[in-house]
Amino acid sequence: MDQLRNALSAATGAKMPAPPPSDGLPDPLGSEWVARLRELRVDVPREPTMGQLIQRSDAMGRQLEAQGRKRDAVALKGLKESFLKEREKAAWAKLKERFADLALSEKTYRTLKAEEVDPEKVLVKLRGERGEALRGAGHARLREVLVG
Repeated sequence: MDQLRNALSAATGAKMPAPPPSDGLPDPLGSEWVARLRELRVDVPREPTMGQLIQRSDAMGRQLEAQGRKRDAVALKGLKESFLKEREKAAWAKLKERFADLALSEKTYRTLKAEEVDPEKVLVKLRGERGEALRGAGHARLREVLVG
């Protein structure tokens, strides 16, 4: 796929965007939350980070409140929180699958969840060869790598 993108870039002289990560989590760009941000004329980058979207959404919420549009601000905040909750739930489900794939301790999974660790960051640490190197690792080793 990268070769195709590079060939197209060379042939057309235009830079082709990188493909989105295929982590299977809900895409914010297809969400009702980002659609609402666009309706409110918020500048949404082509490939935004979650931090950028949250920051811009919060800024718009404050702006709406300052304009006396508190209902709109509350609705925007609700859409954001709903999306983030859905994404977090999906991330925990993916993390649980990855733990099972790598034969990792369920105790560690439950501990991470109880400590409210960011599941997306843990998923990144368990990708590819890094994750395979931890196959069958014990609780102490996993906590050291995943949280420390």
